[in-house]
Amino acid sequence: MLGIDEKLTETERLSAFFHMVNRLLPPDQVVLAIPPEMPAGEALSLMRANGYSQLPVKQGESVLGLFTYRAFALEVAKMKKPAVDPSTLAVEEFLEHEKPAYARLSDEFRGLVDVLDERDSVVVSGPDDLIAILTPMDVLRYLYSVANAFVLIEEIELALRALIRASTPDHELFLTCIRNALSKKYKDKELPQRLEDMTFDEYVALLRDGRNWPHFESNFGGTRERTRGKLEPIRDLRNDVFHFRRELSIGDHKALTTCRDWLLRCVRKVHAREGGRQ
Repeated sequence: MLGIDEKLTETERLSAFFHMVNRLLPPDQVVLAIPPEMPAGEALSLMRANGYSQLPVKQGESVLGLFTYRAFALEVAKMKKPAVDPSTLAVEEFLEHEKPAYARLSDEFRGLVDVLDERDSVVVSGPDDLIAILTPMDVLRYLYSVANAFVLIEEIELALRALIRASTPDHELFLTCIRNALSKKYKDKELPQRLEDMTFDEYVALLRDGRNWPHFESNFGGTRERTRGKLEPIRDLRNDVFHFRRELSIGDHKALTTCRDWLLRCVRKVHAREGGRQ
């Protein structure tokens, strides 16, 4: 009924619309668990070698707790005059300092933000069914992947407006450029008077019009055709992003980043020309 493959699990169906824990987990994550009798020094070496900040301690299929740098440090701090080298102690001696928090794949991640802030990790998906370890960095990377296109498009659009304003400082000149580029489109309708009332495609139309280009050339650089070629694909990507038509490819993200970096250079050029600091 919802247009989702009925063969998918309930969690997979829900995560098609909502941000569940299963969407936050890195696809290539390998969970490295250690036995409770492993010496702490050996566990610390494993953590350093793999870039982990914690390791789940398992007996059979049961998760007994988490061995972390923090747990090791707290236990060592308790030993005023340690009779033994703490690195030789079994990791189970350190588990009282880290009480694991658990989450299911179908949980909403927003409810875990405070938990991750406090504990630095969450065990997915339960004491007897270790699937993954969720960390604040996993959440950050996921949110970055979701939001990156929106952030880049915001920067592109705001920079484009700023450059158009800088190129047409006189309002009457700006209105003339609008008439040149958009009169046929609007016909008997009132033309927009402000950039904020225009679409991204209309920004491109301003620059695309040969009568307008001399006013924009010095700030955008290059040729009218090259500028058009840089911006028109962004228009289409913008529509895909804001209407959730598809997931962007790596190439799409690269195109957005390239356009954003180009406009940043244009803005810096204008700023430097006006005597400001770069």
